[in-house]
Amino acid sequence: MLLVLKIFAFALLAAGALTVFGARWLVSKYNLDRNMKVEHEYEMSGEEIEQYKYNKAVINVKMLGMIILLPGLILLLVLFK
Repeated sequence: MLLVLKIFAFALLAAGALTVFGARWLVSKYNLDRNMKVEHEYEMSGEEIEQYKYNKAVINVKMLGMIILLPGLILLLVLFK
């Protein structure tokens, strides 16, 4: 049972790390920046808005990756105590 939990923890770590490091690729492949909303859009030019949407989408994907990674890290800390 302990071995299964260790494998699960490493799988969560790997999935989270791949999501964090592949965030830019994921955003550009699936066009995730199209769905981003911009507050104060009237204060920026068109190019700044596109860059802002892209950066916001990348940050959101990286945060999701960290949320995936965190339970695996906690599980590893508990298992190898």
